[in-house]
Amino acid sequence: MSTIEGLLLFFVILISYFVIVYILHRTGFLKRHNISFMGPALMWRTTKGIRLLRRIANKKRWWQAYGSTGILLCFIMMILMTFVLIWQAWVVSGFTAEQREALPGPEVALVLPGINPILPLEYLGYILLGLVVAIVIHEFSHGIITQVHNYAVKSLGILYLIVPIGAFVEPDEEQVKKAKIKARMRIYAAGPTANFVMVVVAMLLFVGCMAAVQPAAEGVSILFVSEGAPAEESMLTPGTIITEINGTKVQNQSVFYALMQTTTANQTITIDYVRSNTPGSVRVMLADKSVFSKNVSDAGKGYLGVGTSEAHTVFLRLLQNPFMAFPDGFFIFYSLPLWGYFQGNNPIAAPFTDAYTLSGVFGFLPAPVFWVLVNAIYWIFWLNLAVALFNVLPMVPLDGGYLFNDGVKAVVQRVKKGSTEEQRERIVKNISVTLSFLILILIIFPWLIKYI
Repeated sequence: MSTIEGLLLFFVILISYFVIVYILHRTGFLKRHNISFMGPALMWRTTKGIRLLRRIANKKRWWQAYGSTGILLCFIMMILMTFVLIWQAWVVSGFTAEQREALPGPEVALVLPGINPILPLEYLGYILLGLVVAIVIHEFSHGIITQVHNYAVKSLGILYLIVPIGAFVEPDEEQVKKAKIKARMRIYAAGPTANFVMVVVAMLLFVGCMAAVQPAAEGVSILFVSEGAPAEESMLTPGTIITEINGTKVQNQSVFYALMQTTTANQTITIDYVRSNTPGSVRVMLADKSVFSKNVSDAGKGYLGVGTSEAHTVFLRLLQNPFMAFPDGFFIFYSLPLWGYFQGNNPIAAPFTDAYTLSGVFGFLPAPVFWVLVNAIYWIFWLNLAVALFNVLPMVPLDGGYLFNDGVKAVVQRVKKGSTEEQRERIVKNISVTLSFLILILIIFPWLIKYI
């Protein structure tokens, strides 16, 4: 989908949203269900769930330890994310004009499947599930720590703008403002900390599921098929594992290339393969490689027209242990949506899942059901980590911004003991506003440099 098509689709969805909201408003539906406007978003408030928060918050010492640990964790991740943004700006500033042009546009900031290129429309259900889980546990965690410190929670609610874009726990603001700094910092840190906890839980579940996955066969997997090539006419598709060529086993990529180098144009070869755990065989007449490569030195050489690799085994090892070759392995694991966008190869999405087979405790499940489960867990992991990392940035109105403010306030109180409250507040505000502005510049820098 091009940027223009994406924007057109976005505006169609947005206009449809406003029409539906207007109709619901005029019919009184919103008022009857305690739904109000917050700008263009809809805000639904309820007092249901507050008693549950109180019951959960009963183990005060445990939750206080959780909150204190969360403060430390959030500050560590805040520093890390700030350095990542600085590093990103440094790298992007050295890009050539062509590389800058290839950078994604501001649509990547929208958590809207079909508009954001790394969030395909077919993943809509997974993305909504992951977003709802991330938002709910984030806000519930804020509410629990608020109750732990005996501050009132007025209501709970959800924000909608086409899709759920947020949830909230509405504390008594006056009580929170007058709270001790450490208590307030625990409240701010609780949300991102809950998301980090869910990241760990989701990863453990994901790894547990992937332990039941094995390569469907030994060989090389097809990543892509060139348009009009013999492979396309022979119905060889991505996700297929080539196991033999003319009776010779294809154990790896080197063997595949060596065998193809011995072939000639118009030669018919027999390819044995496995796809969807089902073996098959096909005879293919090879084309002249020079027709596709436009290189005269390739004249007379055989051409099948597939891009192959051992990705089904390499990726599987990574999926079963995302901390393999840390931090690179974990970065690749988190970047699977980018692999799908830039490389066209997402190892947990069809058709590439055809290169795997199930065994062990999940062997009884139909493969499509298993991969729905795996993708749901992965997107819960992905969106919780995205929400957590973004929220720890030291930029108001994010949790990290308020957490940073209180951290600076605690330092200023110790350093400037003789100053007035007003003077200390001014110092904190100036530092906070300056840093928030710098973080914002770092976030949008890749988009700015793309269009400069």
